[in-house]
Amino acid sequence: MTATTDFNLSTEAKEPFKVDPTLKPVFERHTAKIKGGIQYIDEGNGIPVLFVHGALSNANTWRKVIPILSQNYRCIAIDLPLGGNYLAVADNVDLTPIGIAMLLNEFLEYLGINEIIVVSNDTGGAYVQIFASLFPEKVSKLVFSNCEVLAIFPPAKFAYLKYAVRVPGFTFLLSRVFSLKFLLKKDLIMGLLSLKVTDQELSNLYLNNFISDKGVRANFASATKAWSPKYTIEAAQKLRTFEKPVLILWGNQDFKLFPLKLGENLKAVFPNAKLVEIANARTYIQEDQPDRTIEEIVQFIDYR
Repeated sequence: MTATTDFNLSTEAKEPFKVDPTLKPVFERHTAKIKGGIQYIDEGNGIPVLFVHGALSNANTWRKVIPILSQNYRCIAIDLPLGGNYLAVADNVDLTPIGIAMLLNEFLEYLGINEIIVVSNDTGGAYVQIFASLFPEKVSKLVFSNCEVLAIFPPAKFAYLKYAVRVPGFTFLLSRVFSLKFLLKKDLIMGLLSLKVTDQELSNLYLNNFISDKGVRANFASATKAWSPKYTIEAAQKLRTFEKPVLILWGNQDFKLFPLKLGENLKAVFPNAKLVEIANARTYIQEDQPDRTIEEIVQFIDYR
């Protein structure tokens, strides 16, 4: 199926968005009383926008874009229990892809939000595809960036994790590797995700909880061992009738995890999608090119 796409977005009469390099936002985290406690950031007022991160990450990944976007929109960034979360959820919480989609729906119900724009990145994009396929009425617009689609869930480079997390002691061993900061930017660890994020940022913002909390490691294992392309393939089949606007932002330097061809494949799933290449960015476009990410999201949200 070929997407019929390409709604036109005006770029006129607006100053370029620039992220202040000295800006160091400290977001207050709230706790939703679901699943024993799910933390989230809630900044600004206006049209609600939900931000969904990937594995071994958390809401901190949006720290460069939310300070500006929250000037005009209500920006809600959830900490999913995918290994970067601050609060571990109980072992009996369903962290399969369907379970994560159901968690997102329960979270929106907790907030009293009936319809929302969803922005996602990395593994979060796979979960959002599943969420949107199950609850299309909850979504007004979708923004994806480098992520899984169709037969790719997870990417080949990290497929071994599905099996490794089943080995007793593996996640503890991985936590010891993560504690060695000089390794974090290696390709086999986190280096393929971003051109700009530093080993210090990876450690402090995302991995400290994995290193120190066995409950967080258990959450990661529960989610990871359930990864399977059967979920993204089934979601794609349902989403072929999803006619609401979809924006796909793709870091074009992501050659080994989510190459541009996957962005084109994702665009072809939807009947009303636009694909935009983001230069000089890998998977984490919000880290590598926050100004461009903000600009594209604002134009997309404001487009009628």
